[in-house]
Amino acid sequence: MSGPTRAVTRARRDFGPEELAQLDRDQLRKLCHGLLLAEGATVTEVRRQADFDDFAVSTPTLWRQKRSLVRLCFRALDQSHIDDAARYIEAVGIDEVLFLTLVDPPADLTMPHGVYVIPPSDTVLRIIGSPLAAWDSDGPSVAVDRLDLVLRLERADFFDRFGIQWLPSVALNELPPALMESGIEPQDVLERKTFRLVTAAFLFGGQRYGEAARGKRLPDAVLQWPDGSPCSALLDCKAAANGYTMESDHVLRFVEYWDALSPDLEAEGFPLRYMIVVSSHFPGLQGGRHPYYSRAEDILERTGLHLCYVRASDLAWLASTIEEQEMSIERRRRLDWHSALEPGLVTADHLAAIAGGAS
Repeated sequence: MSGPTRAVTRARRDFGPEELAQLDRDQLRKLCHGLLLAEGATVTEVRRQADFDDFAVSTPTLWRQKRSLVRLCFRALDQSHIDDAARYIEAVGIDEVLFLTLVDPPADLTMPHGVYVIPPSDTVLRIIGSPLAAWDSDGPSVAVDRLDLVLRLERADFFDRFGIQWLPSVALNELPPALMESGIEPQDVLERKTFRLVTAAFLFGGQRYGEAARGKRLPDAVLQWPDGSPCSALLDCKAAANGYTMESDHVLRFVEYWDALSPDLEAEGFPLRYMIVVSSHFPGLQGGRHPYYSRAEDILERTGLHLCYVRASDLAWLASTIEEQEMSIERRRRLDWHSALEPGLVTADHLAAIAGGAS
């Protein structure tokens, strides 16, 4: 890690209540569903009505599950809708009804206990901040691959000892709901949780520098192979909403890391062989024109290190798989990381291959 501060990319999106109201109904329903999942809720039922889409939701509280109805509104609210919601709470025995509106509600509504109206400005902020929202010229939509991962990690929650579920969110430079009030930056969570994951779940050795090394030319961590292979890797984490693209000054920084650490690691019998970058994703053209390849060649020429890009979501997937299987210590140590890292642009398929081969 280098420099007194660390810049991370955050998406800038020209999206407000007016643009929200212009989204089609199917798009809005899917976004609402994704927002609820991102907040840790379990959606037990989705019902489509003439003027509303209803989500029956269960969320954990300290002692029990709270039952809610989230109503996505496609018409202006009036007092009769609020009164109907209050009667519904009493009749069904749920805890609350929340209206998500596309236009600002009237100021003179009388709100009974358990009924809440969420104005469009609040919904807009939730969408902009959600790791499950993908953006293009048509506005936001649900990122299906991220949603699939959230559902998988939700099922694996029982096995999550390391904060696995947090990695996809913080890699996108967004805090998970549990950390919203913590004051910590997503970048710092990503650094800490990635190092904990690779050491505790994958059994790498090494040393973490992280935010303690601010002002020094050091990476986030140095990793040593779990099977005792005489080699090591530099690890650097990049929280990036739009994905990480390596710039020329980053190359110079990585060369400085190598200059600072390589002699001692060589003397200890763990020469540096890899430069591993973990981020949300790595945008670029498919195939040999992806910007990874020119940067990898540059770093190889300058340092002899093999550059590897690894998505945080793929690491989370592998860790959840290992934990679900209760993979033995011996099998974890035999995971063939050299094979997984060889392609450089590492995918979930490369990681799945080594998990299946650690028999």
